[in-house]
Amino acid sequence: MNGKSVTISGVFNKSKLVYALLAALYSQQGHTAAFNSSFLMGDIGSADWSSGSKVISAGIYDLDVSVNGAWRGKFPVKVDEKNNIFMKPDVFGSLLVKKPAEMKDTTEEWLPASTFLHGGSTTLNTGKMELNLVIPQAFVISKDQRWVAPEMWDPGINGAYTSYNFSYYNSHRKDDVSDADNIYLSMRSGLNLAGWSLLDNSTFQRNRSNKSGYWTNSTRYLERPLPGMNALLRVGDSYTESPWFDNMRFRGVSLRQDLRMYPDSYRTYMPVIRGMANSNAVVKIYQNGQIIHQVNVPAGPFSIEDLMPTGSRSDFQVDVVNAGGSTESFIVPFSTVSDMLRPGSSEWMLNAGKVQISNVDFHPEFVQGSYSYGVNNYLSVYGGATLNNDYQSLLAGAAVSVPYLGSVSSNIERASATLKNGQSSDGQRIKFSWSRYLPTKTNISIASYYYNSAEYLSFNDFVYINRLIQQDNSTSGYKRSKKTYSISLDQTLDDGWGRIALDAYWRDYWNSNQSTRQYSLTYSNLWRDISWSISARRTHYEYDADDSSNQYDESHYGRSRSQDENRIDLSITIPLKIFDTNASLVTRSGMKDGKYANSDIGLNGSTDNVDYNLSMADDNTNRTSTLNAWGAMRTSAVKLTGNYSESNNYRQAGFGASGSAVLWSGGLLTSGSSGTTFVILDSPGVANAVVNGNPAMKTNKSGKVLYPYAAPYRMNNFRLENNDADAEVKGNIRHVAPWAGSISYVKYNTDTRKVFVIEAYKSDGQPLPFGAELLDKKNAALGYVSQGSQMYIKADVLPKFIFVKYTQDEKQQKCKVTNPSKSQRNICVL
Repeated sequence: MNGKSVTISGVFNKSKLVYALLAALYSQQGHTAAFNSSFLMGDIGSADWSSGSKVISAGIYDLDVSVNGAWRGKFPVKVDEKNNIFMKPDVFGSLLVKKPAEMKDTTEEWLPASTFLHGGSTTLNTGKMELNLVIPQAFVISKDQRWVAPEMWDPGINGAYTSYNFSYYNSHRKDDVSDADNIYLSMRSGLNLAGWSLLDNSTFQRNRSNKSGYWTNSTRYLERPLPGMNALLRVGDSYTESPWFDNMRFRGVSLRQDLRMYPDSYRTYMPVIRGMANSNAVVKIYQNGQIIHQVNVPAGPFSIEDLMPTGSRSDFQVDVVNAGGSTESFIVPFSTVSDMLRPGSSEWMLNAGKVQISNVDFHPEFVQGSYSYGVNNYLSVYGGATLNNDYQSLLAGAAVSVPYLGSVSSNIERASATLKNGQSSDGQRIKFSWSRYLPTKTNISIASYYYNSAEYLSFNDFVYINRLIQQDNSTSGYKRSKKTYSISLDQTLDDGWGRIALDAYWRDYWNSNQSTRQYSLTYSNLWRDISWSISARRTHYEYDADDSSNQYDESHYGRSRSQDENRIDLSITIPLKIFDTNASLVTRSGMKDGKYANSDIGLNGSTDNVDYNLSMADDNTNRTSTLNAWGAMRTSAVKLTGNYSESNNYRQAGFGASGSAVLWSGGLLTSGSSGTTFVILDSPGVANAVVNGNPAMKTNKSGKVLYPYAAPYRMNNFRLENNDADAEVKGNIRHVAPWAGSISYVKYNTDTRKVFVIEAYKSDGQPLPFGAELLDKKNAALGYVSQGSQMYIKADVLPKFIFVKYTQDEKQQKCKVTNPSKSQRNICVL
């Protein structure tokens, strides 16, 4: 757009309507309307508006382009004097349109749209600056609706960021036996520069036994997306990532396919952690023996859906530490159900480096890779290898989709190892998974099953056993997994009869009597708006004869070295409305080993920015009754949580804070939400504008706001709802498809001039002409004359002189208002 249109176009968004009304009035008088095109944007300002149809003038325009109604992005479009439309040949990939064979070797800069429409048509909407291409569907490349072409991905700007989660709690025993303090801070931080990112994942913990606290680093590496390969390159300390091999921390180079760059069907999987807290509780999630997430939750069911990938695919151990110290633990298996791929698609990864496990002084070099390929609708094949001078592992497998039987995936891995003491080991691992959805609305899956032969060593086993040998320790007590499997059955009953879910988990070891058996059966239903469920869970543990862990208490469990736990829980949720906000009354009761164990009743609710929970709980096992209060407040800068519990035995209080912060050339921005892909929205001068209808996300005083959880490689739409009457956002919707882990910057065009409405008349008392231009002494546009001879002015301050330009008796006239006043009638003097 030329400089003139940029300066004037924001004066009056409804100018087209004004001139359309003028055209109607003049046509009734038999005159031809001559429009002032300075109010119009870009080259369209030179169009001829005196005819009956709107015709865009020749030029190049940035238009929103759609294909068969689906928006593809903003592209340059050329229009000639005859309104023929031209586009550049390099836009085919972004438009997802198949290029005709005769155009593959073209060297032309601009091509007529008619040459690649495959017989279709074009529709140009000059009012909305939109171009829609209608093309036969056979020539349109089919992709998921949310998928965006790589040419439109935004690598972002330079900057630094962190997403953090802080929690603290203090527990005081009223008998003064013991008190507890705990501080936990996790930070995922990054420094982005020229498309590269330096990423760090660290945690800090402090308690009374370790008053100085300690930091633990899980990963630290350089990362760069490679869009041309749909891949991600990492250099540094990270985890191997494989769906078939045990994963471990290593220092080296990783090159792997990034499924986020593909359509949604390729997306990665992370489990949702669900459980029940009997009171205010701390939920701790461990993977590979290290804590990866900790959060304070109120009494009642919880669901943690925002876990970030750690690089490891090991099972999760979840500890629910209730107020008062009682702890419940359970395992959440982490594995995909099926290895089926779409026909013709593939997945691959390659790792090379040294093992870098914390507190393990043995760092063997290795190379690891895998590849899978979708042969057809019924068969996918895959294979991989882990290679070291003293360790070799080869894996081969296939996934088969069998009609009426479901999807089956199976593989076999053969591993050979030579240990530091000269011993050799040669064994196999067999894995199997099955998934089937029956017409009876029954979903059955064996999410993971594997069996390791007695001589099989995984690469993890190879590292840890060699560590023991290196330290002259015995290896006979090293526990190696023998078999693990989990079964899940989900049955939806006929309408009104609810749902049944059955889950089971088993695990056994070589060289150990330790084993775990976990079963649960849940029935849930809905009566009117009231939901209820009843569940039964049985857990059986076997311990080693020399197990001295705190889990085992011989005085309580006897010498059988085993433990059984049986629970039955009933939960009822009644929805409520409190002051026009959503709330619910929840009551639960549980039995343990055939005896009454606990019950509670609570009120949960939420407003736009606040969540709360009030509850009373009775714990028969610990002989306590507890009053709990929990609350969370979301702001644009931080999310704050607080909790308090009081019982006859103890008192516990805690608080937490979480959010994100980004430092960039424009300053520091914070958000009350956590994420890893950031977008800075900048609407200069427009404060308190709401983003996508979220009242907890508003622009600050300068008009900026941080959006921390954009979907990478997907088109994110950001709509600003302006609440400032004195400021205008021109085009309140913007789009961006960011790289993963990037910081994107999106700027809106704004007009922060104030609006003045002044009544003025000609010197003879006649009203000023409707639609007349208003100019300052430098002939810059100020506004127009509206109905009732009112001057509509947009300016930073009300000018001392206002000139009114209009046509009368086919002659240009210009009058002047001096020292205009908003409170009295003004006279425009020729």
